[in-house]
Formats: sequence, structure tokens, C-alpha cells
Amino acid sequence: MRGRGWWLFLAAAVPVGLPLLGRWWAGLAFAGLAAAAIGPLFLAQWWARRRQRALLASGAERWLCHVPLHRAALIWELGAGFALLFGGGVPVYAEAGPGGLTLRLRRPAPSRHPPVVVLWRDIAAVRAAPAGRLTDWGRVALLPLTVISLDLPDDIGGPLILTAHEAGGLVESVTAHKISETTGHRG
Repeated sequence: MRGRGWWLFLAAAVPVGLPLLGRWWAGLAFAGLAAAAIGPLFLAQWWARRRQRALLASGAERWLCHVPLHRAALIWELGAGFALLFGGGVPVYAEAGPGGLTLRLRRPAPSRHPPVVVLWRDIAAVRAAPAGRLTDWGRVALLPLTVISLDLPDDIGGPLILTAHEAGGLVESVTAHKISETTGHRG
């Protein structure tokens, strides 16, 4: 069932929708409510993917991602409200810079948390894999997600994981920066 979020909608819609059979006006109202609930979520994810593609087309090495809450809590001091707001992942910008990959919280998260830089030399390996529409830590999406794993030395709790709707170029950028840093230190 992993990667198939439609079953969640069906599980909620069937018990509510069955009594409405034969009442076209009630069924129409239910369909309208369902579209009003799911429509904005789909549009927000579509818009995030569109913004990401525009960023990549402009040459920026900046990605709109989410970090699982349990991993973000190891990076930043997060309050209890984060669990309510961001149970499926804390929104971050991941930006490639000369020293490393900078992770910065993005809205609606408060900006009082400082950005964190993961140094290129600290990244042992990077890989990407499709996650479908549901991640292991509870992030649900209407558009497909990609999971990017950064293996760090002496990592507590496993690799640093980022999810994105459009992760094009992130793995390649991290790999290129690692190669340029290792060749730069040799010469």
C-alpha cells in the first residue's frame, strides 16, 4: 500500500458517502466539500514543484525540502508545537554553498532557528529514491515525493533525510561539490 495515498481518501469517503447514495444534492455537496479540502493541498504542492523547477532553471542550487521531525529535532531545538504543525516533516531550504549544504527552516516555521551547514567532507554518501506519495515517517502528498539520504559519519539515528517534490540535481550537486573539494585539497 506504500505510495498509494488514494486509499486514505477512500477509507474516509466510503462511510460518509454511502448514506448519501440516492440523494444527489447531498452527494454533490459531499463531492464539493471533498474538492474544497483536497484542492488547496494539491495546488500548494503543484505550486511548490513549479517554484522548484523555476529555481533550478535559473541556475540556483536551492531546493524546497522537508526533514522528518525526529531528525529536525536533533538539528534544532524545537518546541512541542512543531509536532502538531509539522508531524510529516519540517519545511527547509537546502542550499549548496562553497562550504557545504546549508539547511534553513522556511515558513511557516519560525525564523529564530539558525541555519545549519552540513560540510561537504562530512557527507560520506548521497542517494535518492522515489517515495511515492507516503513516507515512512508520515508525510502524505498528492504529488510523488523523492527521498534524498545523506550518510554522515557517526550519525545518530541513521542518515539525514530530505524529501522533495522536485529533487532534480540535488544528488548531482552534492556529488560534484564533494569531488571538487577532494580534488581541491589534493592540489
